[in-house]
Amino acid sequence: MRLQTRVGSVGSDIRRFTLEQTLNAAIKLISSASDKSLIRLTYILERFAPSATDANSVRIVREAFRTGHPSVVLAQKVARNLSSNYRRGLANFIVRSTFFDSKKRLAYTEKYGISPPFTILISPTMRCNLRCDGCFAGEYSEKDDLPAEIVQRIINEGQEIGVGFYTILGGEPFLYKPLFDIIEKNPTTIFQIFTNATMVNEKVVDKLASLGNAVLVLSIEGLEKETNERRGDGVFDKVMRAADLLRESGALFMFSVTPTRKNTEVAVSDEFIDLMIEKGAFLGWYFSYMPVGRDPDLSLMPTPEQRDYIRRRVSKIRSTKPILLIDFWGDGALTSGCLAGGRQFIHISNRGDVEPCIFCHVATHNIKGTSLVEALNSDFFKAIRKAQPFGKTHIRPCPLIDYPGAMAGLAKRFGAYPTHPGADRILNDFIPELKEYAENVKCVYEGVWEKEYQWYEQWVNR
Repeated sequence: MRLQTRVGSVGSDIRRFTLEQTLNAAIKLISSASDKSLIRLTYILERFAPSATDANSVRIVREAFRTGHPSVVLAQKVARNLSSNYRRGLANFIVRSTFFDSKKRLAYTEKYGISPPFTILISPTMRCNLRCDGCFAGEYSEKDDLPAEIVQRIINEGQEIGVGFYTILGGEPFLYKPLFDIIEKNPTTIFQIFTNATMVNEKVVDKLASLGNAVLVLSIEGLEKETNERRGDGVFDKVMRAADLLRESGALFMFSVTPTRKNTEVAVSDEFIDLMIEKGAFLGWYFSYMPVGRDPDLSLMPTPEQRDYIRRRVSKIRSTKPILLIDFWGDGALTSGCLAGGRQFIHISNRGDVEPCIFCHVATHNIKGTSLVEALNSDFFKAIRKAQPFGKTHIRPCPLIDYPGAMAGLAKRFGAYPTHPGADRILNDFIPELKEYAENVKCVYEGVWEKEYQWYEQWVNR
């Protein structure tokens, strides 16, 4: 039996190595191949797809190649500029998640009746060297950081159920001293790290380039005026410098914007997007301001009209420019609504509290006293998942701001505690204002779902 296990393990290692080398070569090929060659490549990949869903995804990519979608230009640009270490890391992750972790995920699904989350969000520190207006990062010290052994245990337990993608937030992650040790100890795992970029220098970029399994997300508020106004003088130039260093090193990186009432139009303007493309970002996240954390300010929330403007602009830019953009709220149709509570992610705070969402700071479990699987299957999280989607119109997906009171009721029912002072204001004090906001959003979106999202049923049943 022991010999059979060893032989099986060797066979698996050989298969994995072969797949990684093949995919590595394929990524390299994308950078210079003709459209016809790329289309032929998709037929080969489709044959190796482990499931019908994966095969369908390959067919969607093939159709993009055939129609000359801007995403093809993006893929070629990314493949051309990737360093060998990042290309290896990307190939490793795709092979692991598609061909190996899928078995673990299937086993978890069969046991618990739901897939494990796609990513686990971890804020190992809430310390930050900036004081951005309205940010939920407050006053913390190093003693408040999540111990490195706890972070590693979360990753180990996540890997056991097929989670190979971890999102690191804060605070400023580069203030967390064990960060690089954790990245280095987990070479087959991909880390998405949200950073204010002020600590991203040549030394940091060289280290990232040598590892090849960490993708930075640079926080920015638009152009120089908007960024410095919210983040502080000189921050915009530091973000631009970080982007230049990352591009020149062949690293994958993204950007993240917090649309507020002050910067929405600039944040989705052609001028800003063209700058991000020029700098080398391949993807941009849009997380509209949420009134949570330290000194929450409802007046910073984008108006319902601005929120709809972001949705429409993001959709248009995706179809016309070589960059991927994701509107966390406006793209709810692509995810069939809210993803919180372990449906696709959870958030673990610096104190170990297991929260349903990065914007919902309440918990019933702390990871220091429970396993990851136990936390994912808590009664609180099960109830959140059962309540999803919170409405039929998935472009209004959020139980905090689109259906005020929905999350508050669940938190009260299961005795969820606020994970920091004032965390429950969005669930209590702000409900009257948020109900008015939600009603106004509903009016702005009247008829939009029926007119613009006829494709949804086909998409969800793909």
